[in-house]
Amino acid sequence: MRAGHDMVGAVDLLYRALYRGVLSRMPERAAIAMGQWGLRHVPLDRLGLFRNADPRLAITLGGVRLPNPLILSSMYYDTAILRRAMGLGWGAVTAKSITPGPRPGHPEPNLVRIETAEGPGLVNCNGFKNPGLEAYRRALAGLAHRVPLIVAAAGESAEDYVRVVEGLQEFGDLVELNISSPNTKLVYGWSTRPHELKDVFRAVRAATRKPVIVKISPDFRETNEEITIPAALDAGITIVNYGNTRRVDEPRLSQRTGGLSGPALFATTLENVRRVRERFGDRLELIATGGIDSPEAARQALAAGATACGIFTGFITRGPLLPRRILDALKAPPNQQAPRGRTSRGPG
Repeated sequence: MRAGHDMVGAVDLLYRALYRGVLSRMPERAAIAMGQWGLRHVPLDRLGLFRNADPRLAITLGGVRLPNPLILSSMYYDTAILRRAMGLGWGAVTAKSITPGPRPGHPEPNLVRIETAEGPGLVNCNGFKNPGLEAYRRALAGLAHRVPLIVAAAGESAEDYVRVVEGLQEFGDLVELNISSPNTKLVYGWSTRPHELKDVFRAVRAATRKPVIVKISPDFRETNEEITIPAALDAGITIVNYGNTRRVDEPRLSQRTGGLSGPALFATTLENVRRVRERFGDRLELIATGGIDSPEAARQALAAGATACGIFTGFITRGPLLPRRILDALKAPPNQQAPRGRTSRGPG
């Protein structure tokens, strides 16, 4: 057992040296291409080193069993990458948000690195680049699920969301409604007219029997808690992903603004989780997303009331062993509090 922990630590240090010494010094476009090539072609998912299969870490989300409370957040639609990611220790993997028709996304540069006082982060203005519903249905048809897959929908109307959800639901174990990306008016605008969301939520809830997740923005605290979350609950949707990236000005991007991700968001994420859990109690299952890039951050989010943790930027900046490091920390020491949610046992 000790040898296994030593190996995890050694490989983790190796990745950090690679990121700091090579990837973080490369132009973002080249680093992304290299990283995605590695995810597609290097069979890291075959190595047990990246997983902690302790059954005591299992939770349920919307009635779906997850082997652990860590979720790879929405960024990839390439099924080769999703297939590999499913073997890298996650409890579930989220596909990128899909729109009814294909979208080219925003022109480059659409992602830049940023160094904050809290640690390394990213700012992106991807703009929902995706192949569209029909093409993505064909792609997902051949994707086996080693862990649950969350499919994600975005749109400009209730009809758009229903169309995408109806088209993708057979390929996912859960469905996420992205109403919060700051990169396009397409989705970000929903939080400026939240009273319209009740129709979206009711229409989607009627369109699928799969568990539905609503992904909300950290930029609209009052709207989220006074209007959006109550509307979701009224529609019978009981899972909230709080939240998404935070909108910031970034002159290096083609759109001059983008979504900030990384540890600079964590303090707000933790406050949001505590407040929402206190207000809505067990009526909600809550995914904490934003700035979780260490075992301690995951511990704090779960202790504050999160059912699960959503992670993406930490996967890039801290490396593919981050899930394993978090899971090892969650199950030890024996008297550590279990992740919130329906666990098969406490981690003691």
